[in-house]
Amino acid sequence: MVGLDIGSSAVKAVVLRRGRGGWSLVAAGEAPVPDGSIQDGAAAEPTVVSEAVSNLLDSMRLKRARVTAALSGHAVIVKRLSLPPMSQAELNEAIPWEAEQYIPFDLSEVQLDYQVVGNDDATKRSLDVLLVAAKRDRIDDRAAVITQSGRKPVVLDIEAFALANAYRMNYPERTDALSVLVHVGRSVTIVCLLEAGELVFTRDISIGGQIHLDALLRELGPGGLDELTARRILHGQIPGDLSGEQVEAVLREASAQLVLEVRKTVDFYRATAPIEKISRVVLSGGAYQAVGLIELLAGEFDAPVDVFDPFRRVNRSAKAVGADVSGPAYAVAVGLAMRQEDDR
Repeated sequence: MVGLDIGSSAVKAVVLRRGRGGWSLVAAGEAPVPDGSIQDGAAAEPTVVSEAVSNLLDSMRLKRARVTAALSGHAVIVKRLSLPPMSQAELNEAIPWEAEQYIPFDLSEVQLDYQVVGNDDATKRSLDVLLVAAKRDRIDDRAAVITQSGRKPVVLDIEAFALANAYRMNYPERTDALSVLVHVGRSVTIVCLLEAGELVFTRDISIGGQIHLDALLRELGPGGLDELTARRILHGQIPGDLSGEQVEAVLREASAQLVLEVRKTVDFYRATAPIEKISRVVLSGGAYQAVGLIELLAGEFDAPVDVFDPFRRVNRSAKAVGADVSGPAYAVAVGLAMRQEDDR
């Protein structure tokens, strides 16, 4: 099973094998996708994206792969419900009615799924249910991209779930009362709240690392800064005619906007949750190194900020394809690679 993370700037693929000693890396790699080919989580240019997927998997020697992919963005709704205790048959009947209360789409336009969570205690007076709805056109879009690449789509996950699964696998010893996973992509930031390691809330923020590029062009562009130079600045290459302090101030302000959105997400959840203190913030994604981001998150939540290592507990052999691949940007792909065809 290939975990395939299709992002707005790159596609990443990971293959894992599970054995007695835990997870082992079989293959990993990534390939860029042209600007604009992915917009709001959908393939604006399906053929271009399919070619990128096909070329990547060919380079990893995965000619006939079964693929796990994922969705995110406004076309996906995740809601945790607290329902009265009921039988499975009663729950099956109740879910569509409950979904209508929370989903801003016609039910005919979405695929519904749910899972009972955190109910090991038989004395509990409520039934905790994780409800998920995804628009059918987005499901079809993602499946078509994979099929056009010559591979078979088998599982379609939610990026937030993949992120949480990868975190639990790599940090099983952590049972923080409330931790916050912040996965900063190019155009979307996924925020996941975990209580004692269990996902309880998630939100997709419609800004990501692109906000830093936009800030540089907006604040410094009138002085002659072009996009290529701005991209080089994001990689630490500051031209001699620019002030390093000025550049840092612009980038920190952009990071502060992102932190503000994370704060809004946490406050929204805590308004109805009994837990007050954030125990830990965990940062991942391709833009995790944005100037000031770690320091601003630490100050905002008065909590330690860790960088997520998605391969921390993955055994790596030199024989694996892409054995030297690393970095927090692979967190979603690792979580997807852990999925099996018939699990939930």
